Amino acid sequence: MRVASLAVYPLKGAAAVGAQEIELDEMGPREDRRYCLARPGGHAFTQRDDPGLARLRVSRSAERLHIEFDGESLEVPPEAFVRSAVVRVWSRDAEVRLAGGAFGAVFARWFRTPLELARLERPVQRRGASLALGDAAALLVVNTASLDALNEAMAEPVPMARFRPNIVVAGASAFDADSWTRLRMGDAVLTPEHACGRCEVTTIDQDLGTALGEEPLRTLARMRMRDGEPVFGVRYSVQRPGRIRVGDRIEPLA
Repeated sequence: MRVASLAVYPLKGAAAVGAQEIELDEMGPREDRRYCLARPGGHAFTQRDDPGLARLRVSRSAERLHIEFDGESLEVPPEAFVRSAVVRVWSRDAEVRLAGGAFGAVFARWFRTPLELARLERPVQRRGASLALGDAAALLVVNTASLDALNEAMAEPVPMARFRPNIVVAGASAFDADSWTRLRMGDAVLTPEHACGRCEVTTIDQDLGTALGEEPLRTLARMRMRDGEPVFGVRYSVQRPGRIRVGDRIEPLA
């Protein structure tokens, strides 16, 4: 097995950024989900709130965020994050700093709802693991053969981007990940946490930011149900931080 592709999502719910290598710390890829948009009341804003968030593109250079959305752009310097706050990600509270109101006004105009830009300040603790602003674990691993098997069961195939993985694995059989234990990739060692329950985000075209119907959830509900929810891919925690590169060999460990 080998690493086929890598991606990070600098801002929770926004577009993927492909990478040839990623550096893992205890929270996952260092450039992954360290920022989010926050709604009034402190809940994180996601594609479940507005599929158009998929069109928001974020990159970082010299600690400055460069953000693009529908032909407009915004630069956010590190000193813009001035106010301490708490953002709710599912059932967990994350300590963040919020950018000044002028930046929030731009996001509010783009998404037609009050929003503020938040930067994670401290790891979020879940079951003894340290997380960034992801939903449930440090990172998501998906197998190309599993996607092939799913697409064979549907009238119209869906791309891997619908599942928003960090690491895509090639060279395994479909759904082999159900039985994987720890994995060594490059310098890092990953520990499986649980199968990834899937939601309506998988029905959103990640280029257009538009919901397209019931697939692949409808087929997953027929093929891949666990504990009452459709699953696809496996969430992992970081046992040993390190660097992972596209093409790295993947070694299952006992």
